[in-house]
Amino acid sequence: MKVKIKSLVNIIGHEELFIIPITYNNTFLLGLNFYEEREGGRTARFVIVQDKYGEIDHKTKIISGDKGIVEAIGVEDDYKILAQYIKIEKFLKTNRLPIFVNVQIIQNHEYSRGIQGYLNYVSRYGEIDTLLLKDKIKLEIEELI
Repeated sequence: MKVKIKSLVNIIGHEELFIIPITYNNTFLLGLNFYEEREGGRTARFVIVQDKYGEIDHKTKIISGDKGIVEAIGVEDDYKILAQYIKIEKFLKTNRLPIFVNVQIIQNHEYSRGIQGYLNYVSRYGEIDTLLLKDKIKLEIEELI
């Protein structure tokens, strides 16, 4: 997957979500998230996280951060790669991915849609072995100035 990131990302909101780490490129992490698009939903979406301090390791984490949008190439092909390792019923079919900056790891959380979607997934299919997904997708970052 190739992601184009502008030097100034337009912040459109703030969100809390479960992040399943897949691969790093410098300070940028490609992660997988399941969100609740409707009650009981568990739609998969890729997310980019700027992890300046390397706080997100190979384990699933809950993060909170400012959200922007970036463009990516090769998204659908990468979902197919992950579907070889975990069950993905439905995924977000777009080349626009959310990017999260100014992130913090959250210990206590409310059930926002980014969190509830993951819990819906786990209740149906069980926990995801994150090491199974580690580095299955190559992340290429193009920072636009």
